[in-house]
Amino acid sequence: MKKPLKWGGIFLIIAICLAIWQFDREHDASAWVAHNLLHTAWVRTQSSGRQVEPWPWANTWPLARVSVPRLKLERIVLSNADNGMSAFALGHSKTSVLPGEFGNSVLNIIHRNTLSKFLQVLKLGDTLVLESIHSGRWHYQISAIYIVGKTETNLVEPSLNRRLTLVSCYPCDNTNTQRYVVVAEEVERVISIVAKP
Repeated sequence: MKKPLKWGGIFLIIAICLAIWQFDREHDASAWVAHNLLHTAWVRTQSSGRQVEPWPWANTWPLARVSVPRLKLERIVLSNADNGMSAFALGHSKTSVLPGEFGNSVLNIIHRNTLSKFLQVLKLGDTLVLESIHSGRWHYQISAIYIVGKTETNLVEPSLNRRLTLVSCYPCDNTNTQRYVVVAEEVERVISIVAKP
C-alpha cells in the first residue's frame, strides 16, 4: 500500500524545482546541455571518422573546432549552416571551402544568439586555433574587423589565402541591416610530432 506524500516531500520537490529554475536563470542550463552535446559529437566524429549528429533530430554534424586562447573558450563548427544549426555553434557556409582548406572558409552565426557577443569581444591580433576533421590544426590571426551592410559580399568571396571569415548580424535586433565580420588569416599549421620509441 502506497503512503500519501507528506508536506515534507512536497516542500522538498518545490525546493528542487526552485533550485533548478535558479540554476537555469544564472547559468543557462540549455546552453550548458547544448555545449556538452556538441562537444561529445565533436569527440565522437574525431575518433570514428564518421558524421555524428549532436542530437537525434539534427541535420548537421561537427566539421571543426575553433578556440580562442586569450578568452579560454572554444566553439564547434557545424556543417549545413542553414539547416538545423544550433544557436550555440558556428555554422559553415556551404558556398565556401571547408575550415582549414586553402581559400576563404565562411563561418556564420545565426541571428540574435549569444555567439554574436562572442564575436564582438574578439580583438585585432587575437589568435584563433582551428582543429579540422579534414585538414589538421591551424593557427590564424585576426587581421581585420568590419561592420558592413548586409548586401556587401566582398568579404565572403573566395580568397587566394587560407582564411577564416566569421559573420554575424549587427546589431542583432529587428532592423538586421548590417553584418559584423571578423577576418582571420593563416599564421601556421601545427604538426603533431609523435615520439618514436
